[in-house]
Amino acid sequence: MSDGSTCMSVDPGVCRFQTKIKAEYQDGAIRYHIQTDCPHASKLEGELDPRLSPFEALKMPFAENPIYITCGKVLIHSACPIPSALIKCAEVVAGLGLKRNVRFDFEC
Repeated sequence: MSDGSTCMSVDPGVCRFQTKIKAEYQDGAIRYHIQTDCPHASKLEGELDPRLSPFEALKMPFAENPIYITCGKVLIHSACPIPSALIKCAEVVAGLGLKRNVRFDFEC
């Protein structure tokens, strides 16, 4: 794992609250910078643990994952894609996953 950063844009769909997530990996910790139009997601940056390790960010099961736990306290819509986006950013910035786009499409 090497120090670095990655950025992701999140289009959440019907709420239209665009979000940009920047994840930085430094000294074994992932730190997030979140720009969003969402009044609820805007609280996440201050609520997420700034010492979050990549392994904690990817923790399973979902009910024990600190990102999902924090998002569950702050966000008001269970289908919000931001928690998953935060985890994907952590995976990529820590060198544990590939940078590939993720989509949900109602077109099948």
